[in-house]
Amino acid sequence: MSVSSPTVSVVIPVYNGAPFIAFAVESVLAQRYQPEEIIVVNDGSVDGTLQVLERFGSRIKVISIPNGGVSNARNVGIHASTGELIAFLDADDIWDPDKLRLQVQALQAFPTAGLCCCDFMTYNWSMHAKTNHFGLFSGDPAFQLDRPFAADAFGILIRYNFVGTASTVVVRKALLDQVGLFDVSYRQAEDYDLWLRCALHAEVISLSKVLVDKRAHDRNLTNDFAETLQFHERVLLSWMQTRGDVFAQRGLWESALAALAQTRYQIGNLLFEKGLRFQAFGYYFRGLRSVWSLSNLRAFLYYVSRKVVRMLSFGMIRNRRPIGHPSLDQRRAA
Repeated sequence: MSVSSPTVSVVIPVYNGAPFIAFAVESVLAQRYQPEEIIVVNDGSVDGTLQVLERFGSRIKVISIPNGGVSNARNVGIHASTGELIAFLDADDIWDPDKLRLQVQALQAFPTAGLCCCDFMTYNWSMHAKTNHFGLFSGDPAFQLDRPFAADAFGILIRYNFVGTASTVVVRKALLDQVGLFDVSYRQAEDYDLWLRCALHAEVISLSKVLVDKRAHDRNLTNDFAETLQFHERVLLSWMQTRGDVFAQRGLWESALAALAQTRYQIGNLLFEKGLRFQAFGYYFRGLRSVWSLSNLRAFLYYVSRKVVRMLSFGMIRNRRPIGHPSLDQRRAA
């Protein structure tokens, strides 16, 4: 890679993104560090996506393929790219104008780093407000910002996916040539699997500045958070089953089992909120069986007891009737 001005290819997969894609492309065109090319992979869209893309003319390269999913679309874009660095952007997200400039500078400053991500704003559905992603990990001293992690980035990723979304990532093309591309067998969490492979072979930098606005709407693939976490669980299990040597060598079995249990408890919480209580408690028990430890038993009892209390409280509220007022069934019988 050249020291002065490495070339960047931006890969944007899009499927039926007519309402959003123009904003994403414009945010790339507004970058203070201009990419070598912008490759938009139209993944079999049947809305007006192509018509929107035509407005940009030769400023972007459009590749149209039959619908095959986001992993396949990104892989097509990577194969077509010529840049030394690959930057990913989802069709409904927006970049800060300084994103590429700051990430290129970071990768130049730390040549042993192969991947650079950044903080981003996302919509917290439980709080009904936007929050910054990295705020979730601020209490972890191993989560260091603006330089490569002193601790094992792979081990931190096993505990939690700090990268969060592909739209924050700039990765060296040489590293992708080494570790492979997105696994098309995953409908979701395909990016998490790739970040794990990257972190296994190169250092990772997380920039503290918020440089991506991840927009939330009904069409987001990741709006079904329970399904997203189920694929996250699947990725963890696959790594544990096929790369047990890595976990043993790095002393990560305990962390991996704890992460698996926590993921299952989170899935249970989401299923419970969707009203799928039988499935939710099934996941709580799967979380308990993930690792037999006192701390995990406490976690299991915490989640289950809270849900049981909620169920009992809800039942009491439904069954409570004002004194002197007959029930609906009694009124009908009368």
